Amino acid sequence: MERRYVGLFDKLGLSLLDRSRTNPKPVPTPEDPQAVLAPVTGRPIALEDVSDPAFAEGLLGVGVGIQPAGDVAYAPVSGTVEADVKTRHALLIKAESGAEVLLHVGLDSVNLRGEGFRQLVRKGDAVRAGQPVLGFDRSLMTSRGLDDTVVVTVTNPDDFASVEVCCEGDVAAGSAVLRCVS
Repeated sequence: MERRYVGLFDKLGLSLLDRSRTNPKPVPTPEDPQAVLAPVTGRPIALEDVSDPAFAEGLLGVGVGIQPAGDVAYAPVSGTVEADVKTRHALLIKAESGAEVLLHVGLDSVNLRGEGFRQLVRKGDAVRAGQPVLGFDRSLMTSRGLDDTVVVTVTNPDDFASVEVCCEGDVAAGSAVLRCVS
């Protein structure tokens, strides 16, 4: 039986033994400066099949959706967090390669106003590919009728000769899903 502690941990719904929720470990990543990595483990969805028209029509760049199997999103590239949002559901990371990578957790998740999200990095922070950057409560999203798809896009594809989807079948967090070819 898990021992519970009174006070702050109970208010947060955590125990002292539940460190995986508060301090997730980085995932292994390949050394490939052209790669944009899967921020979550799960089933890829073609961007045009994502239920949000802004993503499906490519208005927010070239990318892929992933139906997540977990509740932590990892940095898809090494670089600097250029933007975060008050609702903690999205980050823009400027990669060392020059790619501007949008990580967006959930569709219409902005309506949660930050509830169920844990932002682990802030604007201006340097991040390494595979580093935990966002935590999220999938069950909260689905209980509110929201799609928990995680989307990763390159928002400046015109700066590259091509941005290609390079994944088939289920993906592991930290594996390549996009390739930015100079």
